[in-house]
Amino acid sequence: MNKTYKQSEDLYKEKVEQLKAIYPALFSDEGNLNEDELRNFLKQFASTSEGKYEFNWAGKMTAKRNAFTTSRAMLKPDKDRSIDFDKTENLIIEGDNLEVLKLLQKSYQGKIKCIYIDPPYNTGNDFIYTDNFSEEKKAYWEKSGTTQDGVKLDTNTESQGRYHSNWLNMIYPRLLLARNLLREDGVIFISINDFEVHNLKKAMDEIFGEENFIAQLVWENKEGGGSSDSKLFRIKHEYLLSYTNNKNIVNIKGEIKGEDNSYTYEDEYLSKRGKYKLIKLNSFSVQYSPSLDYEILLPNGEKVMPSENGKRGCWRWSKEKLDWGIRNGFIEFKENSEGKLWVYTKQYSKVDNEDKPIIRELPFRGVISKYSSTKATKQLEQLMGLKLFDYSKPFELIKFICTISSDKDSIVLDFFAGSGTTAQAVMELNKEDRGNRKFILVQIPEKTDENSEAYKAGYKKISDICIERVKRVSKKLSEEKATGDLGFKVFTLSPSYFPENLFTPDPEKTEEENKKALAKYIEEASTQLEFKFDEFDLMYEVLLKDGFTLNFKAGKLSEFPKNNIYKVTDGEKHALVTLDPDLKDETLQKLQSYTEERFICLERAVDTTKKWNLQNMFGSNLWVI
Repeated sequence: MNKTYKQSEDLYKEKVEQLKAIYPALFSDEGNLNEDELRNFLKQFASTSEGKYEFNWAGKMTAKRNAFTTSRAMLKPDKDRSIDFDKTENLIIEGDNLEVLKLLQKSYQGKIKCIYIDPPYNTGNDFIYTDNFSEEKKAYWEKSGTTQDGVKLDTNTESQGRYHSNWLNMIYPRLLLARNLLREDGVIFISINDFEVHNLKKAMDEIFGEENFIAQLVWENKEGGGSSDSKLFRIKHEYLLSYTNNKNIVNIKGEIKGEDNSYTYEDEYLSKRGKYKLIKLNSFSVQYSPSLDYEILLPNGEKVMPSENGKRGCWRWSKEKLDWGIRNGFIEFKENSEGKLWVYTKQYSKVDNEDKPIIRELPFRGVISKYSSTKATKQLEQLMGLKLFDYSKPFELIKFICTISSDKDSIVLDFFAGSGTTAQAVMELNKEDRGNRKFILVQIPEKTDENSEAYKAGYKKISDICIERVKRVSKKLSEEKATGDLGFKVFTLSPSYFPENLFTPDPEKTEEENKKALAKYIEEASTQLEFKFDEFDLMYEVLLKDGFTLNFKAGKLSEFPKNNIYKVTDGEKHALVTLDPDLKDETLQKLQSYTEERFICLERAVDTTKKWNLQNMFGSNLWVI
């Protein structure tokens, strides 16, 4: 029988299989990597120099390993803190983003069009995420008190000696996982300042490839005199690093340049060419060329040369181009300011002087100066009724990012969600262009300072502020008669329902002793599982790890009165699911009409005979939990 997945996607195994598919000769018949064969293969590219260019730091291999280890956790739905849970497709997930990104891998791989993140800048005062979710000593949710007071995070100071390494060890595995979620034509934007921009760019070059670097945008974020980050200059900017998975197919929308007031004339070509303006055909700024210094016969019989007032000039067009222009309506003979008939070219607003359409979408400048943190802080204060942060990212900035890099039905991800700015940006943009973008926010339940206004107002965690902000934005837009999805589902990172996911091996015991201890642990925990799990919650754990998105729909089938059998679909995947502890004979009989469907059930729900019958009925479509 097929076993459903109880942990997140094994990315290490996936990458090995991809490598094997690309070059099978690197592997032995047993499927093991042949290091000698790999070494021989690489000799073709070996450098004869003693050194090599590489980007390395203390803990890099551990950071990679953290990305490719599986997650033991689950995402537990929280309807009480959600809006329109059963209808909305927006998500806010409370928990450590490394674990959450692992859990999203199978369901959302290659589906995200735009990622925006604003990670800790590593200024010496910012926190660093401690990746201790799966520590052997104690489970993450117990150690951090996630379900009660939130997570206390470490401060990374220069005195620790691994200042930059600590930051890279935090960001690197998260970027590895984020790349997997991004579409081939998707774009990631990362806010950063001078402290780590150089290291971040090297990390991004390594993960996404130098060839997929888009831009290092400068954002003028401060009003007034600027910060005192530098004693020699007033620093008033930060950066937005932008990368994609495939630069050959990515599309960044440009600035639409409209007609200016100088296009005032109209002719019979108005619908195709637009309005036009007149420009003298002769020019004194064009480098003189004898071939452009020729005589033109005017309609009144006069002959003119490009020279005027004794100054030698030349025509901007050749004789052949002039003849073409006359035939096709691009030349006009008109009296000049002196009352003399003269030769003009028509410059149209919609086509160039070869009658080809003008593309008025120009790339935006690499310096963004429209939005400020000062204004954003005031906007957030006005929305929430009190000042929560000294600096906040403007939702208009992120709205601009979504405008140029996403489509109207895209998914936008922010896994350093903070106060939920990205959610507001997406909802405001949807209102503006009637889009249907969806957002996924991830925010660790970081504690607020007990002396802060936020804490005194009842916001014990940053994630509480995030959820409340999005609720208030939803209410505001609803009052403004905005249409579309103004709700969101809340999920919290929680312990798995499966006992094998929670067992911690004893490093002082042998492998055989740990196996026996695991078997005993599962046996003792299994009885509890049968009675204590919540069917609704367990369905989310099972189906997310099976590859369903968190927006699946589950409808109970009335044909099965003896068991709860659900028809589940997320638009792409579908299956029949039951989490009942006992599968009845009558249900088994009626399932014979559904053998083309995947069928998922608890292994403990069926005895040996029923297992055999189900295998005969469903074959490879049978999956047990």
